[in-house]
Amino acid sequence: MTTALTVVVLVCLGYLLFTTAVYATLTAIGAFESFVRRHESRSADYDTLASSRFTIPVSVLVPAYNEERVIAATTRSMLELDYPEHEVVVVNDGSSDGTLRVLVEAFGLEPYEAFVRRVFSHGEVRAMYRSPDHPNLVVVDKVNGGKADALNAALNVARFRYVCAVDADTWFDRKALLKGMRLAVQDPGRIVGVTSHLTTARKPEQAMSAPQGRRRIDLHPLMAYQHLDFLRAFFNNRTAWSRGNYMLCAPGAFAIWRRDVLEEVGGYSNTFTCEDIELTFRVHEKYLREGRDYRLMCLTDNVATTEGPDTVGKLVSQRERWQRVIDETVWHYRRMWFRPRYKAVGLVGTPFYLLTEVLAPAFELLGLVALVGAIALGLFQPLTFVVVVAAIAFMNAALTASAIYFEDMQSRSYRKRDLLVLLLLTPLDVVLYRPIILWARLKGSWGFLRGDKSWNKFERNVRGAES
Repeated sequence: MTTALTVVVLVCLGYLLFTTAVYATLTAIGAFESFVRRHESRSADYDTLASSRFTIPVSVLVPAYNEERVIAATTRSMLELDYPEHEVVVVNDGSSDGTLRVLVEAFGLEPYEAFVRRVFSHGEVRAMYRSPDHPNLVVVDKVNGGKADALNAALNVARFRYVCAVDADTWFDRKALLKGMRLAVQDPGRIVGVTSHLTTARKPEQAMSAPQGRRRIDLHPLMAYQHLDFLRAFFNNRTAWSRGNYMLCAPGAFAIWRRDVLEEVGGYSNTFTCEDIELTFRVHEKYLREGRDYRLMCLTDNVATTEGPDTVGKLVSQRERWQRVIDETVWHYRRMWFRPRYKAVGLVGTPFYLLTEVLAPAFELLGLVALVGAIALGLFQPLTFVVVVAAIAFMNAALTASAIYFEDMQSRSYRKRDLLVLLLLTPLDVVLYRPIILWARLKGSWGFLRGDKSWNKFERNVRGAES
């Protein structure tokens, strides 16, 4: 038993050192990418881009299910985007609450009939609406079919060459489309997709209402750690993936795609738990298999804030779903693992997901089993345990502090005192936040093995008045 326990401990230690080295390498690459994109963004002439008749129009796609609390404010934020020509296509996906009623009342919607070319498959459309006050707003009312189905319905209605898929609980910086489309406008033939940096808050409409430089971070402990999670995901990982063109997750809260690319791959799939990461994998797989030149990029500009779960139960529900779709997608596209034909995606991107996302819960659980085994066998050494936990906390805090620094250098969005609070919270992440995420990931992994594909939508956070 002692020998077996020793082997388990060494395996877990080796995995920990390996993943830490991988994350440190990605952080270094991401730092260079952040530096490049920061200087490009600061030298970009957004005023010219906003007024030029050559700026490519964009259709913003908003799938909505039971979003009566937030849908009016979200739609307004998208209509107010500073962009020369864009339309907003909201799809009420068979909501059982007052989502459609709120939209009708807020924007004076009137039903109309139009011929829609059915390129993408989706459920029955019951009615379409337009607003006399907002000619660039279209609302589609359809039977419930899930988020992917709603996005496909929006794609059929969308008129423009580029589309931007968003979540109905996300509030945008007025220059979000300008920032996201800047590179696409420069190289529309090669860049097939763009996403950018997002943050999270209990009430994102409040977080985004303050001017740049004075925005407040939601410092509720659960939200603060989610904010840090987002920073690590974008600045420690996705910027590096973007540099190597193996960016494998264009999140559903903000993802710009060239419409013809979505037509080629058949639109959004409703056979997976979530639609965003699977679509990103599918685009990579098709273009690499066919040997085509393309780029799929993640920028470092803070373009939006999305609503985050404000209770542990809601957070576990959300992250359990995220883990399931990662497991589903990585397994479905296993033909890309370690294959030179798929270039950096096959040799770096998919192995990264396999080792650090799919297998991570198993190694973390194995570490807990080893801890219990050591206590049971009388081999547990408190001092050694404290030193190891402190070392893990220090490494995690160093990576997180780097992400905070990169974000502040990029946007200068937040008050210094809020950033200081985040820095003070980082060392405790491993004991206060990570156990919750581990439980969610274990549930998600078990759900994947059982074939569970439920959405588990968390209830919107309570507000003082309807937004």
